[in-house]
Amino acid sequence: MISWIERMSVVAGVIASLLIGVAIVIVCQMVFIRYVLVGSAAWQTEVVTFSLVAATLLGSSWVLKERGHVAVGLVTEYAPSLVRRIMLAMADGVVLIVALILFWKGLEVTLEAWHGDWTSDSIYEFPMWVPYASMPIGFGLLALQSVACMIKVWRDEDTALIGGI
Repeated sequence: MISWIERMSVVAGVIASLLIGVAIVIVCQMVFIRYVLVGSAAWQTEVVTFSLVAATLLGSSWVLKERGHVAVGLVTEYAPSLVRRIMLAMADGVVLIVALILFWKGLEVTLEAWHGDWTSDSIYEFPMWVPYASMPIGFGLLALQSVACMIKVWRDEDTALIGGI
């Protein structure tokens, strides 16, 4: 189960990286169209915004898997192994609770946008359930990854146990 969750986190991280790459290309294209060709860029800002938000949410599970988040490791670095394990499990538990709440609320908003046929206010009229779907997907993966991290901590397989968080 843990390997499946971690593979899903890696896939989500790759998708997040691709979304950031797409956003960079679109911004370059938008600048070229606006300032070189003196044209209009109707959809670019919207797609870049949605892509970067989705990349942030989808990439969060990969960041947790890699323990790449910002953390203050001064206390845990010098703590005994058992204390460090307890602190990591508690932190992962808080992540799990927050991720589950945001998963649920994100799912509610996504379904409401789906059923209400919500679209963006731009000329493009992008269906809003698409960018909103990154909330339940991203936070769902984050919740699963936090469970996997807690299991790894108690199995003594988490690399964060070696030198602190």
